[in-house]
Amino acid sequence: MAAKDKHVILLVSQWCATCPDADALWRKLQAEYGFKYEVLDVAQPEGRMWAKKLVVRAVPSTIIDGKLVFVGVPDEAEARKAIES
Repeated sequence: MAAKDKHVILLVSQWCATCPDADALWRKLQAEYGFKYEVLDVAQPEGRMWAKKLVVRAVPSTIIDGKLVFVGVPDEAEARKAIES
């Protein structure tokens, strides 16, 4: 699957101090690779659904193509590798 065909969801919350850093990283990579990117708050229904489905217990959490891939702010090189694989 090409990087542009990936779907990245970042689960966040309003009280999360590191979520803006994760969002900035994924926005930077989204601009470069062109994948679909969504930010979902775990306090909202869609965010809660993903958190429950994947048993997410911390934010920020990154879901790529329906799979929980990162918890916390990923290293940029690791994030690139996940998008390119």
